[in-house]
Order: sequence, then structure tokens, then C-alpha cells
Amino acid sequence: MKVISKTHVGMVRNNNEDSLLVREPFLFAVADGMGGYSAGEVASRETLRAFEAATHDLRHQKDCDVVEVLLDAFAKANKHTFVLAQKNSAYKGMGTTLTALYLPGDNTAYAAHVGDSRLYLYRNNTLSQITKDHSYVADLLAQGKITSSEAFNHPKKNMLLQALGVEEEIRTDIFHFALEKGDILLLCSDGLSDMLRDMEIAHILEASDFENAATALLEQSLDNGGKDNISLIMIAVEEDD
Repeated sequence: MKVISKTHVGMVRNNNEDSLLVREPFLFAVADGMGGYSAGEVASRETLRAFEAATHDLRHQKDCDVVEVLLDAFAKANKHTFVLAQKNSAYKGMGTTLTALYLPGDNTAYAAHVGDSRLYLYRNNTLSQITKDHSYVADLLAQGKITSSEAFNHPKKNMLLQALGVEEEIRTDIFHFALEKGDILLLCSDGLSDMLRDMEIAHILEASDFENAATALLEQSLDNGGKDNISLIMIAVEEDD
């Protein structure tokens, strides 16, 4: 397994509200915070801290129920951030996306997801989006009311329907799939996916070796405008993983 992570403030914002969790070789996550002043940074950082603490059993026990632990960890992280927002007026309304990946080491992958950060799988020169955005525009696209091109340029593409820390309860999506040698897993905030269409991401992954692809993705996102913070984690599945 090879792992590369990168984060950048972008070309417009003054602060970075994204946070990354990289705990090789098992646990990875991207959180994209929102809120005034420093609240977005607090939301993403505190959510990841609570999530990691709640996933202790995944990394230290072999007989736990992975799906149950992930769902519980998301619930606890949501509650932790929600309580922080309620107790401090400066954090009122803060929240964060959270997309997490757990690799138990048996050629399988588990993902848990809330918001519009994403998990992609690149396999055999084909890019697939594993997660589904919890956003107003994603719902319009799913209903066939707009095209994918219209969705990419929609003025309300960042309007979330769900995020951690905003309400007392959340609905977490869970995904489970088999891994193959040569797979590349890409976790990213919408600072990358809003700047790069899927075909651009796939082209970069096809044209670059693993070590250079992460840099190329980041640089192309900046070249395309860098309108938000940009964060990514890339994982290459090798034969001995």
C-alpha cells in the first residue's frame, strides 16, 4: 500500500477549514468544515478527533462489527460537534462533511459518508464515485431535473442537505466493496471535485504515476480556480496488501 495526502488553502480563502485523518494502514478520512470565522476549522478538526476516538475498536479488536462501529463513530462525532456548537455562540451553525475509509487488510474496503466530500475508486482506467453527495444539486441530478454539466456549474452546488454537527441526528451512508491489485482510492474535499470534472481526474490518474498524480490533481485544481480549500488522500492497493 502507498499513501499520499495533501491539503491546500486554495486561491481564494484565507484559512483552511479542511482536516485530514491518516492512520496507516487502516483508517483515513476527509472533513470539510463550514461556519463563520474559525468555526469551520474547529468543526472539521473536532469531528475527526471524536471519530478517531470512537473507532478505537476497529484498530485494536478483530471481532467487532465494522459497520456498527462506523455508524456509532459517526453518531458520536456528530454529537460531539453539535454540543460544541450549542455551548459556544462563536460556533453557532458550524458543521462539517465527513467521508471515512476503513481498510481491515482482507482485500475489502468500508466507507462511511455524510456531506459532499467524496470517495472515488480508480480501477482499470475507469473512475467511479463510490459516495453520493448529500446536496441539493445532487438530488436534482438524481431526479433527472438537471444534467451532469448543469450540476457541475450550478450556483447552489455547495448547498448541503446533511452535515455533522448541525442537527442532533444524522443518516450515515455505508459502503462495502472488494479491492483489487492496482486499485487507487481517492478521498477528497469538494475543493477538488468542484474544480475538476471526473474525466479530468481520471485523465490525471491515467497519465501520471502514483507519486506525481496527487501533486498533479492539486495543481490542476488550483489552475482551474482553487475557489475552496483542497484536500485529498490517495491510496494505491498493491499485491501484498
